[in-house]
Amino acid sequence: MQSSFKGRPQNVNGYGDQPFNFLDPDAHAAIGHIASIDLIENGEKRARQYWQKKQLSNLVNHAFLKSDVWRKRIPGGPGRQEVLQNFPILTRKDITAQAQAEGSLLGDKGAIETYETTGSTGTPLKVFVAPQNGYYNTIRSLAQFFFDDLPLNENRVQIMPLVHADDLLKQKTIVKQSTPGWAGSLSRIYENGSNKVLRFSQDIDGLLTEISKDRVGYLVSPSRVLEQLLAYGGPDLVKGLGIRVWIHLSDYRSPELVAQLNAIGIPSLSNYSSGETGPIAFECRHNQGFYHVAHTNVVVESDQKLTTTFDGETVSRLLVTHLHSYATPIIRYDIGDFGKLHGQCPCGHDGPTISHIYGRGKHFLRHPDGKYMAFHLSTRAVRAAVEFDECRFRQDAIDTITVEIGGRETLSPKEEEGIKAIVAAATDPVFKVVIRPVGKIDWSDNPKRLFFSSSVN
Repeated sequence: MQSSFKGRPQNVNGYGDQPFNFLDPDAHAAIGHIASIDLIENGEKRARQYWQKKQLSNLVNHAFLKSDVWRKRIPGGPGRQEVLQNFPILTRKDITAQAQAEGSLLGDKGAIETYETTGSTGTPLKVFVAPQNGYYNTIRSLAQFFFDDLPLNENRVQIMPLVHADDLLKQKTIVKQSTPGWAGSLSRIYENGSNKVLRFSQDIDGLLTEISKDRVGYLVSPSRVLEQLLAYGGPDLVKGLGIRVWIHLSDYRSPELVAQLNAIGIPSLSNYSSGETGPIAFECRHNQGFYHVAHTNVVVESDQKLTTTFDGETVSRLLVTHLHSYATPIIRYDIGDFGKLHGQCPCGHDGPTISHIYGRGKHFLRHPDGKYMAFHLSTRAVRAAVEFDECRFRQDAIDTITVEIGGRETLSPKEEEGIKAIVAAATDPVFKVVIRPVGKIDWSDNPKRLFFSSSVN
């Protein structure tokens, strides 16, 4: 096993005090699950592949029994249900149709919730999730701190974009959550730092006020947040925030930014995930740009029938199977990203590893005064003004943002004004907003279907 549960500051009273009781029951369960994840993901390949085969069989059998839609999709014939390549590729449209027609395939078992993606690819997606999915996501995130040998007694600050129109229009940094610890039940065993979750758009002063109150510790954020902070105050400001490690997620992270942070003593690690599947892969701490697949959660395939070029490399479409997607099955899902899939990592990790991930959009506008500004907007916010099937934002001229609203032939004046108000709140009123309702958006020049792009240098 790669990780150790020793060698990190512990609470004096962290162990159990009852007969035949070693740890607090919840902490004991968390430790056991982290150890199990370590064994499966970092242990012998044959055992992992056998486990994944069983998990896939469980999921397919469940879908066959519970869903008319999936009975038509599941291939027949001896052994065909155990071979992913025999399944048709699943699209966002397919997921939406099944979820709308049949609801959750878990019925009334547990407190079933829905999750709606932010629509980074222009098409928002709603799926059903079970409580076990949320628990797994939490435990798998904690496991990575053990795999990367990172202590738990640092503070943790997560910065996320504003996704709701009402919040966006207020133009203020919002403290969504502030708690004394972020490691859940493990906080009873190990010393744990404070936790703060912030939602932020353009209020850089408000953001700095909040994150400067204490040492940051682990900063969890998209790349565009760090780029904004560096543009605002330079390396000295960022260095003074007390960032131990920057944990990157969501958007494109440039090698130049990684080097700039390394120069001031701030290492970075990136996570690759999606809202509909949870964790997909975690960056190797020894090899920048290589991501170990989260084998306990997903199976990732490389579809060589659809390729593109990124960073001088030929990359192929990635298909993801979420092994725990019992509420809304996700099997051979076209997640919209491209990458190179390797049999193992250069570090020696003996398992599928992804590099050259293409599709994590760099969401920056070029302002008419010449500066760059982050484009913080989601389809959730746009939906507050107008209903649509898909949408796309493009900056084709330095003073203009073009908005395509798919699935609509016309829009009312009220809808157009609502869209313009939300775009102005997310950017700057100086931009002219051109709105184009279309029956269907032409994505032929954008295989990833990025929600936002700019052709202005």
